[in-house]
Amino acid sequence: MFSQAVGANCLGAAYVTASRGPTLVRCGEYHRVNRACMTCVTYIRASQATGKRCSAFGELRENVLHSYHHPHTRRISVILLCGAIAVALCIAAAAAIVMQGSPSRPSGLVQAGDSKTNCIYVALGAKLRQVEEATGITYNCVETFSNEDNTWSDWISPWVIQKEFGYRAWLAASPTRRQIILTINVVPSNVAKDPGWTAACAAGNYNTYARELARNLVGTGFEYSIIRLGAEMNGTWNAGSLGTTVTQWHQWAHCFAQEVQAMRSVRGTHFLFDWNINANYRNIPLADFYPGNAYVDIIGIDAYDMGAANIPLPAISNPARWADLAAQPAGLDEVEAFAAAHGKPLSFPEWATCISQGDDGYYVTDMGAFIAQHDVAFQSWFDDGNDGILQLSQAEAPRSLAAYDRAFG
Repeated sequence: MFSQAVGANCLGAAYVTASRGPTLVRCGEYHRVNRACMTCVTYIRASQATGKRCSAFGELRENVLHSYHHPHTRRISVILLCGAIAVALCIAAAAAIVMQGSPSRPSGLVQAGDSKTNCIYVALGAKLRQVEEATGITYNCVETFSNEDNTWSDWISPWVIQKEFGYRAWLAASPTRRQIILTINVVPSNVAKDPGWTAACAAGNYNTYARELARNLVGTGFEYSIIRLGAEMNGTWNAGSLGTTVTQWHQWAHCFAQEVQAMRSVRGTHFLFDWNINANYRNIPLADFYPGNAYVDIIGIDAYDMGAANIPLPAISNPARWADLAAQPAGLDEVEAFAAAHGKPLSFPEWATCISQGDDGYYVTDMGAFIAQHDVAFQSWFDDGNDGILQLSQAEAPRSLAAYDRAFG
């Protein structure tokens, strides 16, 4: 006699248990994958299946408990056959979901690989033309920020998609060459005031809004956007940051995964999702808030030429400065190693030289060399002229500009 239990739990793993111990069959997190994982058991003993709702992540999950005592079906081969079929079904179903969420993008756009695209954070119009004249680069990748949305109605319809700001027309003029980097928090600021928001988001309670955001982006020509979802989450200045406990960090990761899944489920989306930390701030283990490879296309780091406030650096002319800065906690060395271990390209969604450090052309030269030697999807100079950051201009930062032109022009 033996007891067999097969189920798909809230985390999306099917378990096949027999008298010789458990066999674990990993599945995706969509409930249809969980059902596929149980097709084997349903086929063998469909009449004994019972379905239940699982509250975690707000998705339908099936928990099936089988206990049968037929003397002619005690052989462990039945369990092994069931496990083999379940594994095959899980792999096929999970692969289908991955393919559904895998973005197909024209070759001229940023890719989830070593595309090394030059991007810029600057307003359209005169400011964009100014930096293009200074660098000699025509930028087809422009960064935007929609990270001060107060309500869900603001969040699902970010300002950048509104016709009056010109980004829709800019994209439409060359839809397979131009793209936007959209920086958006995982939740609007009024939701982030609720101490239970991370648990609610991790449970999938906000997926409806994520799907609506995706539909609005597709409907206005932003279907190829790179989305910096919850950018600089290890900081404390944006609504919807990590929080202070390990539980909150894990919930934040699940929140990110939930929203990525929801957005990818919308027809016509070809987004890339950039999981993007702020360098040298709050040395939290990256694995504690990483959503998983299935939900991340690019691993980003915002890296200016100044490190942690309490760690002194060599002078900007000292060749050791770059290595010392990269080696700081939550620095480039750590993030690059993490990205490589997960098979993901890097990005630099924000980087520049800072007024407080001076016109640091050495930093720009070292950054250019690093990007040339590593898998980098894109880099974006923060050229808006605020926050104490130098612009790429002959008048303001001639050494940085010259180094930038040599590296990327």
